[in-house]
Amino acid sequence: MKNKYIALIAEAAAVNLLAVFLIWKLYFVPGFGSQQADNVLELTGNGVKFIAIIYIVIMALIGIQGYFCIIKPYSDKLSEMEKSVEESNKSEAIRKEFVANVSHELKTPLTSISGFIETLQAGAADDPEIRTKFIDIIAIETSRLKRLIQDLLVLSDIENKKIVGCDEFNVKTAVESTVETLKPIAAHKNITILTDLDEMMDITGSVDRFRQMMMNLIENAIKYSDDGKYIWVNAFFDGEKKVVSVKDEGIGISKEHHERLFERFYRVDKSRSKKAGGTGLGLSIVKHIAVLFGASLKVESQMGKGTTFFVIFEKEEEDIT
Repeated sequence: MKNKYIALIAEAAAVNLLAVFLIWKLYFVPGFGSQQADNVLELTGNGVKFIAIIYIVIMALIGIQGYFCIIKPYSDKLSEMEKSVEESNKSEAIRKEFVANVSHELKTPLTSISGFIETLQAGAADDPEIRTKFIDIIAIETSRLKRLIQDLLVLSDIENKKIVGCDEFNVKTAVESTVETLKPIAAHKNITILTDLDEMMDITGSVDRFRQMMMNLIENAIKYSDDGKYIWVNAFFDGEKKVVSVKDEGIGISKEHHERLFERFYRVDKSRSKKAGGTGLGLSIVKHIAVLFGASLKVESQMGKGTTFFVIFEKEEEDIT
């Protein structure tokens, strides 16, 4: 019998050390007869059936309660390890996708700039009309590249929680200064920005980050609105919640896109977004700033009628960077 146990322990060692421990303990349990031991060996057969071994040994040693004392923690540990690996794989996939997107977004304007420069060098520069046209295109692509790099730096600063000031500020004052900055851009499309802002609303955090968030939302509304439309920027209390919203009369966003709107480089209409000068990072920056403020985001939209973005401040953060 002892030799059988030694053989079983050796075989089990290839599967799991816990099995070795339990079977070895089984050999020294007083009152555990040869019949029970033979049953264990019979169940394992030619190969170690780990579950059968664990179940019978535990029943013999410490009963059902012991199962939860020994097996469950072991099982939970495996679950934690699997979850950790899954999260790691997910993070790696996101990182690879981000790098691929950044590479593509940088390569496109650089390729365009390089192509036009080569054409000019090949002799097109001798034609004043072509030269002016190409230089204008190079200037546009350079500006787009500059905006992309700037947005990437802003996003990096936010993710690293780079401190840019933290204090209590008045929402009405912050929004009005942002609107004034964007009015000239809106005027190019004859768009009117209207505001209805509660004077009593104060928020603790970085006013610069807040302005960046509002600028991205309002600028987004301008880009996707036709000429002569209206944009409404409101700040109001909803019970204990503080809500800031930006509403436009734009083209609207199909519901299937709502969940992915705040992903980096996600565009509902890629051609229109690039034509409007978007980098694909504006709403992602909005999301990250909202997180810093402990705020949530909500989107309501109707195709052909417009979209409203809500920033809902459900709690005050003591350290908003």
